[in-house]
Amino acid sequence: MIERPIFILLLASVFVISSASAEDWPLFKKDASNSGITQDPVPDDPVLIWSANIQRMETAPTISSNLVYALAGNGSVWAFDKETGRLKWRSQLEGWVFQMSPLASGGDRIFAATDSGLLAAFDALTGRLLWKQDLTDKRFEGPLNYIDGRIYLGEGSAYGLSQKRFFCLDQNGTECWNVTRSTKGYQWCGAAQAGDYLVFGQNDGRILSVNRLSGEVADELHLNDSSRLSFSREPGRIRASAAFKDGYIYTASEVSAEGGFAWKIGLDPDSGRFEDRGWSSSIGFSTSTPSVYNGRVYLGVGEHGHPGALVCLNDSSGDTIWTYPVEAGVKSSPSISSAHDSPRILFTTAQVDGYIYCIEDSGRNGTLLWKLNPPDPGYLLGGIALSEGRVYFGTEGDQHFGKLYCLGDEEGDEEGWPQFHSNPQHLGYSTSSAPKSNRTAWISDVIGAQAGASVSVAGGKLFVNCISNITCLDQNSGKVLWTFPFNSSGDYAFGFTPVYSEGQVFFTSDRTYCLNASDGREIWSFSQPTGKFAVDGSPAAAGGKVVASDWDGHHYYCLDEETGDELWSFTVKGNAQSTPAIDQGKAVFGSWDWGMGGRIYCLDLDNGSEIWNLTTDNSPCGSAAIYGGVVYMATYNFEGEGDILALSLDRGSVLWKAAVSATDSTPAVADGRVYLCSGCEGFSDLVTYCFNASSGELIWNTPPEEKIGDWRCSPAYADGLLFAGRAQFTEYAGTLALNATTGDIVWSYPGGGSSPAVAGGMLFTAGSGRVYAFSDDLFISGGRIDG
Repeated sequence: MIERPIFILLLASVFVISSASAEDWPLFKKDASNSGITQDPVPDDPVLIWSANIQRMETAPTISSNLVYALAGNGSVWAFDKETGRLKWRSQLEGWVFQMSPLASGGDRIFAATDSGLLAAFDALTGRLLWKQDLTDKRFEGPLNYIDGRIYLGEGSAYGLSQKRFFCLDQNGTECWNVTRSTKGYQWCGAAQAGDYLVFGQNDGRILSVNRLSGEVADELHLNDSSRLSFSREPGRIRASAAFKDGYIYTASEVSAEGGFAWKIGLDPDSGRFEDRGWSSSIGFSTSTPSVYNGRVYLGVGEHGHPGALVCLNDSSGDTIWTYPVEAGVKSSPSISSAHDSPRILFTTAQVDGYIYCIEDSGRNGTLLWKLNPPDPGYLLGGIALSEGRVYFGTEGDQHFGKLYCLGDEEGDEEGWPQFHSNPQHLGYSTSSAPKSNRTAWISDVIGAQAGASVSVAGGKLFVNCISNITCLDQNSGKVLWTFPFNSSGDYAFGFTPVYSEGQVFFTSDRTYCLNASDGREIWSFSQPTGKFAVDGSPAAAGGKVVASDWDGHHYYCLDEETGDELWSFTVKGNAQSTPAIDQGKAVFGSWDWGMGGRIYCLDLDNGSEIWNLTTDNSPCGSAAIYGGVVYMATYNFEGEGDILALSLDRGSVLWKAAVSATDSTPAVADGRVYLCSGCEGFSDLVTYCFNASSGELIWNTPPEEKIGDWRCSPAYADGLLFAGRAQFTEYAGTLALNATTGDIVWSYPGGGSSPAVAGGMLFTAGSGRVYAFSDDLFISGGRIDG
């Protein structure tokens, strides 16, 4: 029985679906010829931008008009915003277990084929089912191709050798023609456009050339036919798609788990007939569709359970130029970026807990630029889609759980310092230049800026917690642009930091608010069910989600960034005071009871399930920083020294621990070092520390008599300087710039000091109700000139 399609529209937006643009990846290997090549760059040092739970994925996603489309193992089709990971829509088709037909984008339509034999079309914007056809009981297991309003695909491997069809249908689901042959099927055998012809392989070791408009077979060639090919061999099975470039067809075949070939075969563009031009090369088992670039052919080798490699062949001769061996078979097809000085080739390894690799062709060899193990232990089978510097792929997980991932370079300083401690990971690090002197660009009026809080900087604006209102200042002049009042908690010890994301500002008091960053207008608010205020903890924003807290209500809440709807909540033992740190699809935060220690928790950001928790002797009252799979977090001791912990993000195990003055400070992490402010005036020494991030070895600390640091001050790193504050009981009375390597004072200023922020070459900090801005440039009437 065919399930009735379920349509779920999660977000209504108005925009135009256009024809494929250069940054799209609308088909299996980007284009109708299966080139797998894009002019878009790839990340230099990728981090997880967002992830989404989608049951499981065996194929690469497709990308069109700023949406990413994915087909899950249960037959569901998903559409996500490619920048934020927000779910736009989901529709359901019948699917059995494995979906091995990547989706195809046809401008305003998305086409899907499932292992149950269904072919369907959806509205690309809304997910509305336009039509579906129940075409076969022999499964669909190969890529769709879409060319000039027509869809092409073949029946799969079910029932073994039998009469099977390769279809052409128009975009409305009407069959135009089919080619019927006795064959084992077209598993993973997608077609490539070769001018007026369509070329595809069969699992039996044959390739066909068909007029793509009429369906007339122009030629059929078995690769063992020595009467037609001087380089014929016994090919075994073809389970790879064809690729076409400059009058040649490229594909791969497998003879055994260890043996197989790469093929280059001439094609007459006028007649569509195969010609005795090209080569065959013994490379080992391969189901990888080759990519051809700049005189070289790239493809993966290796079966599941066997070692694998990326192979680079000479396009003229088929000789091996280099191989890059990896720990598991490379069954996926490579994706290539031509945007760099040398081509960069990306692929996945077919194993549980597999890797994404990025290899640069250095000429005589392949050089590893990076490899990344996704956060979940799922199996990797499908390939990679590339778009505008980001990498998109999916994992199988188990029968019920897999993920779609987006990787990219960590966001630079284009948006400044948009949330507490700079970013969702709380690194306290900026790529911006930083002031080398204590010259002030401006000092605001007394606006009630909260001591202990930081400011957020984005889009030329500062967002400031002023105890009972949010105040927005112009970044260059300090002029008040707007204010938004809210109910104050009455606890002024520390204070939250507003969060900027996607043109909106978020903060939590007795409600979590979303404001328009331009004018301060309220967009939505969420009332914590406990009725409790957040104290000290700021929201954190990542991947279309906002995670907030309610202090002695003992909860953390995950909200949809766009609507404010509650996605999940999590109950902790003790006070929920942290600003959650977010990285690799995980959220880390603490809870504590007075004088009774506490716990550090790690949750799955998508569903709020607990991954691990660690009971601590002291109280984790502050917030964590996450870098390189390590969580750095301080704990407060009300009766003596506290400590800083380095924990495994995956397991929560303690990697190292060091004693410090009591603190709630969030560490800054930069250049292999961890920086922390500490101490409470009148109770413990005010000290700023620098530790080796790997070992926990103390590199330097400021002398206690200098009184540099405070339990509420989180330091900021930029341009070789570490910025910290000097406290005066509950207020701040000094800002200091330290040499980050030695700890020596570079400059100081007798004002400000509360958790500094760096953006656009400027330093911002609060003190005595004002905001102080430092810059080496001069400002005249709100505009900047060189100093």
